[in-house]
Amino acid sequence: MEGHFQRVSFVESSLPKFKENKTKGFITFGENNKYPFELIDLFNKSPKHSAIVTQKAAYLSGDKTEIIGANTEDIARAQDYLNSINAYEDFESLKTKIAQDCELFNGFALEIIWNKAKTSIAEIYHLPFQNVRKGLEMDFVYSENWDSHRPELTYYPKWNPITRENKQLYYFKFYRAGQDMYPLPDYVGALKYIEIDTEIANFHLNSIKSGFSAQTLIQLFKGIPTPEEARKTAKRFKDNFQGTDNAGSVIIQYNEPNENPSVINNLAPSDFDKLFVELNRQVQEEIFVGHKVTSPMLFGVKTEGQLGGRNELVEAFETFQSSYVEPRQKQIDSCLSHIFKYISPVKLETKNNPPIGLDYVYLFEKGIISKEEARQELGMSVDPLQFSSENPFGWNDDADIKVFEAFGETADKFDFVKMKFDSALSLMILQLLQNNPGLYAEDLVDLIDEDPDVIQEELDMLFADGMIEDVGGGWGILAAGLTLLKDNNISDTIEVRYEYAKNPAMPGADVIPTTRDFCRRMVDFGRLYTKEDIDKMSSILGYDVWQRRGGWMTVKGSSPAVHLPYCRHAWISKVVRRK
Repeated sequence: MEGHFQRVSFVESSLPKFKENKTKGFITFGENNKYPFELIDLFNKSPKHSAIVTQKAAYLSGDKTEIIGANTEDIARAQDYLNSINAYEDFESLKTKIAQDCELFNGFALEIIWNKAKTSIAEIYHLPFQNVRKGLEMDFVYSENWDSHRPELTYYPKWNPITRENKQLYYFKFYRAGQDMYPLPDYVGALKYIEIDTEIANFHLNSIKSGFSAQTLIQLFKGIPTPEEARKTAKRFKDNFQGTDNAGSVIIQYNEPNENPSVINNLAPSDFDKLFVELNRQVQEEIFVGHKVTSPMLFGVKTEGQLGGRNELVEAFETFQSSYVEPRQKQIDSCLSHIFKYISPVKLETKNNPPIGLDYVYLFEKGIISKEEARQELGMSVDPLQFSSENPFGWNDDADIKVFEAFGETADKFDFVKMKFDSALSLMILQLLQNNPGLYAEDLVDLIDEDPDVIQEELDMLFADGMIEDVGGGWGILAAGLTLLKDNNISDTIEVRYEYAKNPAMPGADVIPTTRDFCRRMVDFGRLYTKEDIDKMSSILGYDVWQRRGGWMTVKGSSPAVHLPYCRHAWISKVVRRK
């Protein structure tokens, strides 16, 4: 007689359901109100998913937050607030938590506390998004122990700058069609593959430990059971062998009774290890697609067919930034700027790190890769060069200039500022130090149209008055100096940049007939560099760019020829304001 088969299914995934809990006064977030915690569990268990979410959150939080305001007073007030946005952290720390919530849940929540007079916001705290629920009567319900039989609940009114209740909750979620109640994660389409990722390693481990491999047929020669008996038997097997902790799904077959004992047959194919290699590859691809990852290289994964060179890496980074990161950053910045209007009328804007290809400089500086490896990744030759009369120092101009091209910005992005405050030298010095910490006295002499001795006297006075401090031989502004700028309404945001141009002490034009091609190209670039740019170029090139700049020259009329490891060009400091 043909056997009767029953299949036992162990895995079931579905989208969360939202139901009203009228007793507690909130709307549940998934089955048993546990959907956010299930997402956290997957984040903690899936190595691929966790790495992507963490790196995406780092991209989203950016490098720093720029304050844009109409005057120095507004900017200074906002900066003071960002430095201590609540009793425990600064704004950048808060924004890091916001970014992770956005990448894990697709939303974030903040507790807004108004001052007693209700004239301004006193503090802003991050609220873990998984702990917030939509309320039925009050706008939101918060609890840190939803798993408890009797969770402690806190009720919040929603953010409203008109009513200004003492504590309000700002709730943001990225738009998704059809999701009006709670957000779904951006990677929701890949959840099943993320769950598979959590099980693959567990399966292999427990297959080895238990010896009870997947896809097993059990034949029980006890006769055809009643539906209730079959249900109980299936439940016992499911309870004992479910999931990768027992490494196997089970098929149970019921036959007519006879004298034969039960038979257990292993149905797994012999090349099961190869199937898992293919499964792992497919899981990785689907997780990347679910996360909208344009290039796995950005997350430390090199896939077949990708060269992994700097150009490809930078292109992938810029594509991911423009298509995914920046649109989300703008929405978050807009929300935070809207809140900050009630602290100081400024706009907050996230600034991002430079293209990831330049991180080879950082890796070299941290000792993670050698200088030769960094030069190779940047497309620079690591082979020894031939010394000759045309190249007395053995320099590779074509390779070096690639680094100069990678740093700095074109001058057309800036306006040049003439610094001459005859009656306010202190304010001029403080303004320069505010935006360019670490400037040396000689830098200020180059930038300011004043006698060097007078500038040094002014520095000594500012130091004695507690306006500035010594930072490694350079100067940095202190709180008292910032206050002086604010009191005098010094509002222009200026900075110091360096231009590759003819040394003023040298005769002639910027480019003369004997100017080397390297210097011609540098002058034609028309780029402006920060002090940090030039320091980084020095690190990766292996020589002091401040001293050598990049060129060399022969002393005119010398015989035999005398070659100098620098040229008639220099780094000329410029005071600029971004357009």
